[in-house]
This record gives sequence, C-alpha cells and structure tokens, in this order.
Amino acid sequence: MPARSDTVTLVGIAASVFAIDQLTKFLLVSMVGPDRFESRVDFIDGWLALEYTENRGAAFGVLSGLVPILTAASIAVLIGLLLHYMRQVKPPLWHTLAIGAVVGGALGNLVDRIRLGHVIDFLSVGPWPNFNVADSAITVGVLVLIWGWTRPASSFDMARVIDQKN
Repeated sequence: MPARSDTVTLVGIAASVFAIDQLTKFLLVSMVGPDRFESRVDFIDGWLALEYTENRGAAFGVLSGLVPILTAASIAVLIGLLLHYMRQVKPPLWHTLAIGAVVGGALGNLVDRIRLGHVIDFLSVGPWPNFNVADSAITVGVLVLIWGWTRPASSFDMARVIDQKN
C-alpha cells in the first residue's frame, strides 16, 4: 500500500482535474450551451474555438448510444487502476500523477454520463473532434503510464527526495 502522502497526492490530483473539468463545463454551458444564441466562439478562425458538443459515445464519439456500457466500463477501469495503484509500496511520482490525472478525468466524464446521459465536449482544435479537460487529462495520464511502463529502468525515476531518505 502506498504511503499516505502518495495517496493524498493522487487524490489531490484527481480532485483538481475533476473540479477544473466540471467548472469549465459549467462555464461553457452558461456561455455557449444548448439554450444560448451562440454555440461556438472562435479564437483563431477555423483552428481554435469553444464549441458546445454533446458526446453520446466514448472518445471521438465512437460507441455512440451505449451510455450504460460506457458507464460500466469507466467504473471498471477506475476500480482496476485504483487497485493496481494500491498494490504499490513506493510508487514513483510519475505513476501517482498519471493515475491521478486518469482517475480525475474519468470521474469528470462519468459524472456527465450519469447526470446528463452524455459528455460535454467544448474544445475545438483544428480537424480534431471536440474534447474537454477530462479527455486531455486522461490522454496525458495514459501516455505517461505507457512511457513509464515501457521505458528501460534507470536511476532517474523522478523519485521524491523524501522517498530516497526512507
């Protein structure tokens, strides 16, 4: 089981990602939501905009209309990640931060699915499908996990100084 400080860090990252995700979605809906005159605000014409979108599927809208299955899958992944994390004795900092980002993002989108029946996406960048803060956190967290799990072992593991003293 990780040290208490590791768990506090993970919960803090997850809670921060979740709060920022929900706050940005709330602000977006109040500005360009479904009942507003404008549903899109361009910042860089054709490249960067805020655009209200209801995503009824998974990433990029795949599996549209399968909200119960996506909800169950999200819960299963969250439980699996947290159980994996809790088996670590001294997880490296990258591991704690990455799992915190994935958990916070997954919870943000899970709350949307349960509360609304869809996920609110609002960041429109170039040709990419719209996404949100939770999607970004999940993507970065998963990439960091892949990097960490596949890189060769080295003495530089972004370990905290306090762990090196213990």
